[in-house]
Amino acid sequence: MHRLSRESAHLAGRLLMGALGLGVALMLSGCPGKDKSAASGDTSQIVAQVNDSEISIHQVEAMLAAQPAIAEQLGANGPRRALDSLIDQELAAQAARQAGLDKTPRVLQAMELAKREVLARAYQDQLAEKAIMPDTEAVNRYYDSHPELFAKRRQYTLQETLVKAPTDKALELKDKVEKLATVEAVNALVNDSGLTHSRRNSVQWAEGVPMDLLSQLAYLKTGQSLGVPRREGLVILTLLNAEEMPMSSGQASNAIQAALLSNSRRELVQKGMEALRQQAKVQRMGAFAQAASGASAP
Repeated sequence: MHRLSRESAHLAGRLLMGALGLGVALMLSGCPGKDKSAASGDTSQIVAQVNDSEISIHQVEAMLAAQPAIAEQLGANGPRRALDSLIDQELAAQAARQAGLDKTPRVLQAMELAKREVLARAYQDQLAEKAIMPDTEAVNRYYDSHPELFAKRRQYTLQETLVKAPTDKALELKDKVEKLATVEAVNALVNDSGLTHSRRNSVQWAEGVPMDLLSQLAYLKTGQSLGVPRREGLVILTLLNAEEMPMSSGQASNAIQAALLSNSRRELVQKGMEALRQQAKVQRMGAFAQAASGASAP
């Protein structure tokens, strides 16, 4: 039971990585200026005095909230470590201002970029908050449409062969290896090609495989291979063994619900940004105008 719980949690993490495209939050902690509680004379929220500046418990909590994984690892030591980091930031910021660095073009530009990113993230978060928690029917549809992740979930033992080759030779090799039925035949073909290559074996759960590859890998038989073109050549994934370890809809429901919610949030942000682009007047200039003229909008 504990193993299934860990697997379900791992699956949630993998699904969230693929679905969530909102970017990483930027936090400006230890910024100059006093907290609202300090400004109003409430010193009960102040946890450190750094020369003439104060750091409040709210700043400590905000730093921990921005990095939940790290906060969980630190446990009870998290607040103290966060405060130490904020103190170091404040000391460095004060020294920078004393040295006049806050007036340099590079720093001013970086501060403006950071301000723009924080504001943009706040707007995108506002868009994403409109996402609705998926219902049971939506969760069941997702479960049924991805048997390779759930009902037919497998653990794959793979031989990964990285072959360095120009594009034409890589594509030619891909066509050949995907017609072979044994790992011995694949290895012989690669060896005879004279191309530089390396091999390693790995064990991957279905949720650890990118979705575009999993849909193909899930239906391979032992000994068969899948060729994946890469910039440097070709990666050949040869199936050495597959052990079925299905996950019921009840075990997967929380992970699926989290993934669908994250996907909905991402889509709302994409639609909101597209609406802004449609309403705005944007003109690219110079070399950027030339580059954009032959490309479609992302």
